[in-house]
Amino acid sequence: MDEMFQRNIQFWGEDKQQILRKSSILIAGVGGLGCVVAEILTRAGIGKLILVDNDTVEISNLNRQILFAQTDLGKPKVEVAKQKLQAINPILEVTIFQNSVDDLKDLPLPHFTGIADCLDNFAARFELEKLIKQIHFLVHGGVQNDFGQITTIKLGKTQTLSEIYPGAHIPVSVPIVPQNVLAIGSLMAQEIINNLFYKPQLLNKMLILELADFSMFKVELKI
Repeated sequence: MDEMFQRNIQFWGEDKQQILRKSSILIAGVGGLGCVVAEILTRAGIGKLILVDNDTVEISNLNRQILFAQTDLGKPKVEVAKQKLQAINPILEVTIFQNSVDDLKDLPLPHFTGIADCLDNFAARFELEKLIKQIHFLVHGGVQNDFGQITTIKLGKTQTLSEIYPGAHIPVSVPIVPQNVLAIGSLMAQEIINNLFYKPQLLNKMLILELADFSMFKVELKI
């Protein structure tokens, strides 16, 4: 399979490709952001993904959730995603949990290097970050309309999500366009790779992207 990742290796080298191959990422939420992050990490050469989502594919998902098609309607998202990702890279290990985030504390989770927060509500995000240990990082991403945000969370080095977003709430359904999901999901995948290469760029910083005028800026987050 090295031939598949040859262009990656030309850019970041064999040593970093091996880091990816030995790494595992827990992706919480296999919706718009989760699909993008999972596919990019798969094509980058990640060794293992742990997918967590308790939903099935609905037709309203198809404007932005790039791993799914009309033929997948009604199927569990994690099962479809696993099939599609392993069709890209057959040696990718994928463990799936068709569960809510609230269930994770009671489940025998395999080892993971970091977490991708691709969830769509803050209550679940606050539960998710309880899984973080000192050895982990969490890359948080959120989208609405045509803007979004990304940051890296590490115990003792950054604020927690519940400190950054005290009392935050998102309506059950928000407007969202596909180009925003792909843009923010791609940047999340880049920050996950940055963390795996020990060079996170968004520790104590929130990256904000606004597609309407192509503006991008960082907000300092004080610990």
